[in-house]
Amino acid sequence: MESKTKILTAWLIIGVFTLMNAITLEASPSLVNIGVGTRDNIVVINARLLDGFTTSIEEAIESGVPITFTFETELRQVNNFWNDSLISSNTINHTIEYDSLKKVYRFTALGKGIKRKIATRNKQKYQQMMLTLKNIPISSIRRLGFKEKYYVRIKASLETNEFWFPFNHLFFFLPFDNFDGEWAESSPLSIDPDLAFAKDLKSDENKSKNKTSFEGTKSVVRSFNQ
Repeated sequence: MESKTKILTAWLIIGVFTLMNAITLEASPSLVNIGVGTRDNIVVINARLLDGFTTSIEEAIESGVPITFTFETELRQVNNFWNDSLISSNTINHTIEYDSLKKVYRFTALGKGIKRKIATRNKQKYQQMMLTLKNIPISSIRRLGFKEKYYVRIKASLETNEFWFPFNHLFFFLPFDNFDGEWAESSPLSIDPDLAFAKDLKSDENKSKNKTSFEGTKSVVRSFNQ
């Protein structure tokens, strides 16, 4: 009887690892619809993560396990003869946790200039919030040079604690199906030279070391040229 139990245990462990290998073969998450714009004098970015939710992740959430998607965002300046320069960065954490007693999904977004807490009973809504970056601040426009080229790049990853699965009075330590996505980049960006704000910048570049006040320039810059 003991030998049969050991054989059954071994087959169950093999089955678990086979399932984990199958999980890794699911579609890899990817970032799409990367957009860059401005709100007042701040450069903001938008993006969406595709295939971020697997069946196992959804089941973990329904079991009350908090899940966090981490988005690393960077604004870089294009350099032709050396490595591109990092102008600014922002890391945003999207966390979801299900309250099974109240049957509510609690969503939290934290990052530089970002602090949101939303509760919802709608599964599609929480997934949309988890997968979407909207108006994420990345830099002040004051840091952009008039004649320079820039681009935004974003990377998404899933970070969870490892899980302990009880089996036959023992605990097997198994990692969850974390992922670490590839960097995705926007098209090249520059300030539109036809906008009044850009003309002001160009004028200021010809001045001595006087600082620009930026007063009265809100909502002037609406987009960037590709």
